[in-house]
Amino acid sequence: MTNYRNLFFFVLLLFLPLTFFVEAQPRTGRTPVLRDVVLWIDTAYYAWSINSVIFQGVKQLAFPYQESTTVAELRIYFTHPEAIQQWRLLPSADFQVLDSLMPAPSHDYLVARLRFHDLSTAQFLSLNFWLIYNDGGLREQFFNIRLLPYKIPQVRFHLTKDELYVGEEEIMDIEVSDPKILLIENKWTENQVIDYKISEFQGRVRLHLSANQPGTHNLTIQLATRQPFIGPNGLPTYQLPPIQMTIQARQSRLMFLRLHKNDIVYNEQNGAELEVEMDYNKSLIMRKTYRIENQEEAGGRLIGEIFTKSKLSTNRVLCDLRLYGLHRQQDGYLYIKDGDKAVYLTNTNIIPRTTISRVTVSRDGAEWTDNLSVQPGESLDLRIEGKSLHKATFSFDGLTTARQDSVLRNENLIQFHLKIPSDISRRRIALVMNGQNSGFNLTVREFQRAKPLDFIKIDYGKGYQRITDITAIVLYDKVIQEVSIAFEADSIDLPNRFFGKQYLEAEVRISSQTNQLLEFRRIENLCACPSENSPRGAAYDRKDCTKGVVLLNSILSRKTRDLDDWSKIEIVFRHRPDRHSGDVYSHKVEIVLQRHYSFDIDVSFPAGLITKKIGEEGFTSLGGISLAIIAQFRFFQPNKVSALRPYRIGVGALALNAFNFNTTNDNRDLGLVVLGSVYPSRRDLKLSFPLFGGFGYLIRETKWFFLVGPGVRIQL
Repeated sequence: MTNYRNLFFFVLLLFLPLTFFVEAQPRTGRTPVLRDVVLWIDTAYYAWSINSVIFQGVKQLAFPYQESTTVAELRIYFTHPEAIQQWRLLPSADFQVLDSLMPAPSHDYLVARLRFHDLSTAQFLSLNFWLIYNDGGLREQFFNIRLLPYKIPQVRFHLTKDELYVGEEEIMDIEVSDPKILLIENKWTENQVIDYKISEFQGRVRLHLSANQPGTHNLTIQLATRQPFIGPNGLPTYQLPPIQMTIQARQSRLMFLRLHKNDIVYNEQNGAELEVEMDYNKSLIMRKTYRIENQEEAGGRLIGEIFTKSKLSTNRVLCDLRLYGLHRQQDGYLYIKDGDKAVYLTNTNIIPRTTISRVTVSRDGAEWTDNLSVQPGESLDLRIEGKSLHKATFSFDGLTTARQDSVLRNENLIQFHLKIPSDISRRRIALVMNGQNSGFNLTVREFQRAKPLDFIKIDYGKGYQRITDITAIVLYDKVIQEVSIAFEADSIDLPNRFFGKQYLEAEVRISSQTNQLLEFRRIENLCACPSENSPRGAAYDRKDCTKGVVLLNSILSRKTRDLDDWSKIEIVFRHRPDRHSGDVYSHKVEIVLQRHYSFDIDVSFPAGLITKKIGEEGFTSLGGISLAIIAQFRFFQPNKVSALRPYRIGVGALALNAFNFNTTNDNRDLGLVVLGSVYPSRRDLKLSFPLFGGFGYLIRETKWFFLVGPGVRIQL
């Protein structure tokens, strides 16, 4: 029984992986699985399958770079590229796509060209692409490829001075290929035999050393980077190889008494008096005032006075310190004097009270300005100028994205890069210093940028149209009952760009067929407000917003429905320049009341008519001047304003030879006629000779007849 059971488990273990493989495959047996992602930089390539590392629990593609704005070629390989139907490389703020993601000529992979914006400061850099593929049915898949760009800094250090005096600060340069990638905290170590700090000044990395005890000491300086890099063992790390040195610390010529405060604030407002602790020495006299000067010889500049109060159990002395001036450790020792005689040495930083003298902003690399108005969604640089700023902590009430520029941070200047949220609800953003309002505020001002007028719609009888789509004169052949003007609120603010409230005015001119001005109106105080669906929708003050539809007939005294043929309605929309700075826009809409024909009574004088009477042989002789009164139709050209066609047709009465006063040959008669005429196409002719033709019935002779001949037309 045991043998059968073992055989059963053996067969089960043999077929279980095969069963899992069959179940995991799609029915078609083909799945476009991501095979590899490759970045080509210069002549080297870095592949996901070869160069990826596990960092912070996430697999990332590591690649070195030299320039922070490196251009790279991205190649994406799939096991079955022919199954891909659609693809898209999703946009990112960390790079610009120079060439769109497209199949390579060989169709073996997808390729795109990218330019990275700043690899030195980029955080959480990744490539995101999406595709739809066909494996027996359309499916979509999203890929996220995390990138780990790194740059190994080249660090060189030469110990220029291996001797220090206790209490003295020495500054030495550290040569670094790219100081921006180093993590520089600018803070002293504490309670070591030799304290040190790393600082940056004008693009140079500096090492500050200060010995606290005499003797020969080994010192290890550990440098770190802002971003990880691939170490010699092939693993990501922040730590650079340590700098080892041996320092000989010598006792000062005078006894050094250390003040147990590295930085003392000189506050003029409270008399610059504070309580401090100082090292004890048996020669110190309690309840005595000592002078503190900046030189050993007599006549030095008075920095302060120190009054010894009492000895403490920690082998220190409690003192009152009164300050009268400023001092920096790198400027040299401070001398504690009894009268003019130096008896001890000390050193500390006596710095001014942290104050802000000026706050300026810069947008897109423009000039720095004191105008602290900001707008939602914009990015800007903010610079704080003052004293002892490096000892203060700053924050912005209402902002979560305020990045401090460590390169531009010193005692007198600190710079931040701010991103104002698009949906910020505050009207003021306070600059907070050490947890207190500094008195400087950023004022959040809504956008009031003039937008192209594609958000204005007009309806004159054919439904609403954007006015920017109307680029020519509109010929409308029906009665205009009303002209309605509306604003499309959803079209004002765009998802990635805000324009704010649009202040407009409109001029309306009504003119006749002869271009005579009939009425003129100016519509002021039009205000189109963005939709409440905008990220800023809830922040806009809507008291002056134009609500509903503007009806032109409610403004005009001459209503549009009463206008004569070929009248013209001209509406000019424009931004109000007093409310919008920079570029403003205007657009004109012209609507003409078109007619295809007209009917009127025309009096003309045909002359030299040739008539043919039905039932008689031949034609009559040329007649004299006749008189025609015709009710006729005139026809207009379809695509021109008030342009007549050259022909007319009508019905009326014709007095033949009405002006022939020859009594011997009287051919005068009155006929009822259907008469057509052809006129010259030029409008500026005062005297013209139209051509007439038609047929009719002679009343006196009771005969039908045909006629043709010229006439005379005089236009006054």
